[in-house]
Amino acid sequence: MKVIPMDVYDKEGNLKMIEVTDTSGNHIIDVLWDDNDEQTNENRIAFRKWAYDKLKQKDYEVNL
Repeated sequence: MKVIPMDVYDKEGNLKMIEVTDTSGNHIIDVLWDDNDEQTNENRIAFRKWAYDKLKQKDYEVNL
C-alpha cells in the first residue's frame, strides 16, 4: 500500500510527528518525535529515515 508521510510541527517550529495517510487521505499512523531528542536538522533527517524504514518493514510504500 502506498502511504504519504507529512511532517507536523508545533507553533515554535519543532517537529512533533510524522502523520502517515494512504493515497485516499485515510489515517494510517502517527510516528511521534521523542521530546528528549534535540531538534536539529541532523536528528530530523535521521528520524525521517528511521520512520520510513519502519514503514517499509511493514510493507508500506512511502510516497514522497
